[in-house]
Amino acid sequence: MTNKLEQFLEKQINSGNIDWESKSKLIRSSDEKVNGHTTKILNKFEHKFNFSIDLKNKEIKKYFDQLPKNSIINVLRARDEINKNLSPNNQIGGERSCKIIYDRLKNPKFNTNNLKPQTLDNQVSKVLVYKVSKQFEDKVKNMNEKLKDAGKWAYVYLEDTQAGNKTLRLHIFDSTLSKDKKKNEKPYILGKTIKSTTFPPNDESLKKIQKLINEKK
Repeated sequence: MTNKLEQFLEKQINSGNIDWESKSKLIRSSDEKVNGHTTKILNKFEHKFNFSIDLKNKEIKKYFDQLPKNSIINVLRARDEINKNLSPNNQIGGERSCKIIYDRLKNPKFNTNNLKPQTLDNQVSKVLVYKVSKQFEDKVKNMNEKLKDAGKWAYVYLEDTQAGNKTLRLHIFDSTLSKDKKKNEKPYILGKTIKSTTFPPNDESLKKIQKLINEKK
């Protein structure tokens, strides 16, 4: 077994095939099982290989360490920032692109700053408590009235989160005229939600919301 694995590793090195996702994948490619013995053999050669998972772990740890303690992070944004320091061949990507970041957030060896992933419930913040004034509520109401007068298919409202906080939710609808109207009956409008997202309840969010609505053709 020792000779077989060593021969396989030497063959990969000599052929320049030194970039692998992980040590376990390299061992399994030799038709050997991953165990303490095969890992020990690979350890003698590992300095000659580049393991993508190690590079990713290093950059994830570096990113986590630079953030303030108890921060809530946007995982997609974190992925994009981490990828800036990774080569094109080692990008965190694919359908489950963020799984590795979620996994490392659960690992105290990586997540020494007690970081939390952003969720629908904490997207506003679980650290800050937003107090919504009557004046702001009126601004939301006025925005909806202006949207209605302008014929915009959008609606904004304040929503309570499970954490007892407030968030500002935007719904943007798509509209089409009905085709199954009866004779002499006016066509009615059918609408479906094409965007639903939340924002912190503040004036800056209202500006962002207005921009999103204006961009919808």
